[in-house]
Amino acid sequence: MILVLLLLVTVVGAIMCAIAGRAGHSAVRWTALTVTLVDVALAVGLFMSATQQPLSFRVPWIPQLGIWFHLAADSLAALMVLLTAILGVVAVLISWEEIEKRSGAFHVWLLSLQTGILLVFLARDALLFYFGWELMLIPLFFIIGIWGHEDKQRAAYKFLLFTFGGSIFMLVALLYVYVQHALQTNVLSFEIDELQRTKLNAAEQWWVFLGLFIGFAVKIPLFPVHTWLPDAHTQAPTAGSLILAGVLLKTGVYGLIRVAFPLAPAAAETFAPLIIGLSFIGIYYGAIVAFAQRDFKRLVAYSSISHLGFVVLGLFVGNQAGYAGAVLQMVNHGLATGGLFLLAGIIQHRAHTRNLDIFGGLWKFAPAMGAFLLFFSFASLGIPGTGNFIGELYVIAGTFKLDPQLGALCAFAVLLAAAYSLKLFVATMYGPAQRPWRNFKDLHLHEVIALGVLCVGLVGIGLYPRVITRTLSYPPNPPTTSSFRQATHNSGREEGQFATGEARVTSPWLPWTKKDVVMLPNSSENLVGLVSQEVAQ
Repeated sequence: MILVLLLLVTVVGAIMCAIAGRAGHSAVRWTALTVTLVDVALAVGLFMSATQQPLSFRVPWIPQLGIWFHLAADSLAALMVLLTAILGVVAVLISWEEIEKRSGAFHVWLLSLQTGILLVFLARDALLFYFGWELMLIPLFFIIGIWGHEDKQRAAYKFLLFTFGGSIFMLVALLYVYVQHALQTNVLSFEIDELQRTKLNAAEQWWVFLGLFIGFAVKIPLFPVHTWLPDAHTQAPTAGSLILAGVLLKTGVYGLIRVAFPLAPAAAETFAPLIIGLSFIGIYYGAIVAFAQRDFKRLVAYSSISHLGFVVLGLFVGNQAGYAGAVLQMVNHGLATGGLFLLAGIIQHRAHTRNLDIFGGLWKFAPAMGAFLLFFSFASLGIPGTGNFIGELYVIAGTFKLDPQLGALCAFAVLLAAAYSLKLFVATMYGPAQRPWRNFKDLHLHEVIALGVLCVGLVGIGLYPRVITRTLSYPPNPPTTSSFRQATHNSGREEGQFATGEARVTSPWLPWTKKDVVMLPNSSENLVGLVSQEVAQ
């Protein structure tokens, strides 16, 4: 039931915020903070349970079409849920003074966004996964479009068009696998564990993976479908940038692991060299363009493209070190880049500008803010003692294991991160003051708490990464067993448990996705008749 409660708390919380809006800003803020703290408590409980034994919740939703309300969490899903819950609390804290207009509606959309993200991380039914995927778009569209900055509406529409357009390709791919599964088995099912059994020939896998990859690559975002991200980050309010960078971008990587790899394993192996190439382009392109930026938030946005390139690279090098680094960097990026976006929003709220040319000498007036900016800048460049250092080290090691030349190219990219991170800190805190900042206020208590939470997470992972790596299974198979599937198909059991299965490692490219590709003749089964038969029953 803890899986359902995680979603139910945010849904009920959104309704409570809508009601509390009539009582004033303070009632809304405390309501949202209480809701997100409850979600953190549930997420901690889930993480502790799922690392021991994965959990599942499964009830019929539209059984005539094979659609189930199926939630499941292993260590990877629980880790992402915990990150989402923690950043939800930080988002509420950082919005305490920034959001003054229609605060009730803002927190309704914020909690709705968190609901959609949690659903993506927990869903094991393809249609339920897609429902959560689309649910994320609507709240963030309004958060950017209503509470954003000077060019907010253009950024909101660009975000919506890019991400919704990509998700259409993903939906078509999922429907194709669903149809082929029904034709082969005479069973209608959208459950990802069942769709994995669909036998697709090489050409079919190629097209299915391409459709899924386009949808996930846009959300990551991976070069060259990244152009919506800088505008969205720059124009979003601080909480919107935090959630976007912290967890929403990670849903694309998570979708590759949980959906694309299992449904089209051979095609994933075929595309791996190309995607590794795109990852390197993203790493270098994002870092170089970030260094050239004069806008605080835009610089951090382009750095996100570079950091996410490391994540995708670690995922596709096809070894244990790369995979561990990819997962670590998913969390580290959410904390470190999230901290930089918090500071960008705090400074903009006080100075009413993001232009680095106008800053300078702020350390004298805001030493606590300067200390946090120094920490997050060092964390972003991967200084030892922070989580980013460990994550990048794993990715570099995994890349070296695949190819020493690629490993050297990956390691060199860290120098570029140092360049733009140090530039950001020096331009903001040192040098001659371009304006009289005498009225510039240092951090408030709620801002210190929000930033402090992220610092603790980064240092904790940097000093003891095993808290995450020991919970990861490799190859990263979906949480399922045949016995669990059989039991849940033959009964109305709402809750069950399952264990991670094993996979054969037979290829240097993406070993966890290696399966036999079976060529099948075209089936003559009438899918429409099958649907009609199921509905009639």
